[in-house]
Amino acid sequence: MNVAQVVRRGVRLGVRIAVGPAGFFGVLWLVHAIAWLFTGMRGDALMGILRGVVAVGGTMAVGVLLGAATGGALALAPDRLTARAPLRGLLAGAVASALFLPEAVVVAFATDLGYLPTLLTLLATPIVGAVAAAHSGDLVGRTRHHPWLWDRAYRRVDSPAAST
Repeated sequence: MNVAQVVRRGVRLGVRIAVGPAGFFGVLWLVHAIAWLFTGMRGDALMGILRGVVAVGGTMAVGVLLGAATGGALALAPDRLTARAPLRGLLAGAVASALFLPEAVVVAFATDLGYLPTLLTLLATPIVGAVAAAHSGDLVGRTRHHPWLWDRAYRRVDSPAAST
């Protein structure tokens, strides 16, 4: 198990996890800025664009950090821990969930301390942990169920993504 490959797969997972919220925030703040432009308040529109950039950039940064740290934790974990799926999933889920919590700070800043978006972000933390736990076998290299995590040289020959 090469540490660099595991961390690279972890970053791919983190980016995939972060793309959903980042896309949502990008569209939300773009619509917000356009609405303020049509009402004639250009200062508020500029602030909306700025908050959108902070939300999208912060979410992607949290995702990359989450993936790199999850991959690094799995790469440095002992083999007896990563050989067992429940323990490996628990480790990946705990690391990913703990590192998704800064996303609540990004959302709170972007929404001007909005309670509901911050609460929804905190409620999404176990989902992120479950996604990381489900992909932990591929991150470590024990399974190859998710071909998008693997480099072309390491994909299974019988997988549909190997031909792309």
